[in-house]
Amino acid sequence: MVPQAWTIRRLPLAEAEDRVAEMGGVYQRAFGYDRSRRHHFEQRLLMNLPRYRDVVVLAAEGPSGELLGFLYGYDLERGHWWPEQIAPALERAGLGDWLDDAFELAELEVDPPAQRQGIGSRLLRTLEGLTAHRHTLLSTTADPADRAKVLYRRHGFVDLLPGFRYGGVGDPAVIMGRRRA
Repeated sequence: MVPQAWTIRRLPLAEAEDRVAEMGGVYQRAFGYDRSRRHHFEQRLLMNLPRYRDVVVLAAEGPSGELLGFLYGYDLERGHWWPEQIAPALERAGLGDWLDDAFELAELEVDPPAQRQGIGSRLLRTLEGLTAHRHTLLSTTADPADRAKVLYRRHGFVDLLPGFRYGGVGDPAVIMGRRRA
């Protein structure tokens, strides 16, 4: 498929909820996860979409409307799970200001056959045009071979907490952020 064969559009909340199974499929294939991890992702997404302010769901669609990739996130709100996980570590590191006026980029996934066509970059550029937040924060793996970090760094993200550990999770993560110029 050539890059011109896909489009990016913002999904209304109701349509995003209707397409959770499609997003779950892309998520599962992108990570190589089993069905139980996919199910957990789908349930978490269905629970989170209506709970947050400023929800943005972007879909990269092929010529027949098939989902090639997606991005979703929302206004970072204290009191929710992820901000409460990262806030103490950011504050201890002297980076607490990153929590102010921040957008939480929860997920960006591209189906493996559609990768390396610029979809992830276009999703990030589209998000930047839709939100006015001063900061965008995300979490990714600490795996040095993780291609996602290359994409994020190309779009101005920097490592804020490179060896972050979530409570009860053995594998480290990297908390990254981007400031609006």
